[in-house]
Amino acid sequence: MFVAKYGQGTPEEPFVSVGKPLMSLQNLDGLVPPEVDEVLIDEKLTLNMLNRLHRQKEQEAAAPGVPAVPLAEELPVAAKLYTEALEHAHGFMDDARQGRDVDYHEAQPIVDSFIQSVFRNESAAATLFKLKRFDEYSYTHCINVGVLAIILGKYLGLDKDVLRLLGLSGLFHDVGKARIPEDILNKPARLTAQETQIVKTHPVESYRIISKTAGPDPDILRGAIEHHERFDGTGYPRGLAGSGIGLFGRIISIVDVYDALTSKRCYKEGMPAAKALSLMYQWRDATFSPNSIEQFIKCIGVYPVGSFVRLSSGEYAIVTGSNDKNATRPTVKVLFDAGMRHTPPAVLDLSMGSQEITECLNPADYRVDLSRMLTA
Repeated sequence: MFVAKYGQGTPEEPFVSVGKPLMSLQNLDGLVPPEVDEVLIDEKLTLNMLNRLHRQKEQEAAAPGVPAVPLAEELPVAAKLYTEALEHAHGFMDDARQGRDVDYHEAQPIVDSFIQSVFRNESAAATLFKLKRFDEYSYTHCINVGVLAIILGKYLGLDKDVLRLLGLSGLFHDVGKARIPEDILNKPARLTAQETQIVKTHPVESYRIISKTAGPDPDILRGAIEHHERFDGTGYPRGLAGSGIGLFGRIISIVDVYDALTSKRCYKEGMPAAKALSLMYQWRDATFSPNSIEQFIKCIGVYPVGSFVRLSSGEYAIVTGSNDKNATRPTVKVLFDAGMRHTPPAVLDLSMGSQEITECLNPADYRVDLSRMLTA
């Protein structure tokens, strides 16, 4: 909600302007004195409206909706950040596995760099998680969830200080899995009931590991322990429901499921993004809080940048840009004909013609290099 003002109750100051969003109860005291009983809420200022104002302020000289830096320019920068983050994830997961202390503060420069990259061109960082290796899932998943949480948080209008905490919570949300035996985590067959219960201990383990950091932030802790809670109360470890789940837990739960569905594991193939989003949409208002999946789909697009697709012409293309007015008709770069033969690259705005996307494909099945295709 957006707090417009509150009544001071004096002739000199009958009303005191606030003009700020209340994102959680934790920042209530910073907006309104504790003795105030009532505030005036401006219902016209929704999160979407605040997000638009936030983007205009952050991008300043850039036109609304236009990235400050082109994708081809930002992608190598984001790729370097991803490599550094992967090395750091190996370090803190291995430390946790060996029973050594983990200090999430050490990852703050990496998270800050990702935030800066996302504000320059969020598609670059979002695209990188499609290039992950399935044999490093435990490490890449941490990074992907952290980055996607930042992107969704930015869309919701969170400021950079909150995004930093959100990114750290996403990065360390699964650190507790380092305490789970690897033969259970990577078991190719169905888990037994006992093994499932062991896996379900990892949010509490994450909480315990993070809480040993000097001065742990409560929002980071809540995001870690609540990322498997579900809106209808069917989640774990505490079976929280509805508004009992904090903002970080709600955001991280969405991107955690999305990355898990689209990732290749030793026991399953990764889904194309469009199929994963379709499944998650079916779980709306039960697994996830109302309107949250719709917001996530608007944030990353029905066909996120980097998606490998087949067009109605039979040609194969990669999505290079979103379309705010019609999410099913993004901008694509055609690179293969209907017989999967290379053709001169051609950019098409699908909103301007009769062609449409007929299928979202797994690029691994076609042995295509997404990074080369995006920057070609």
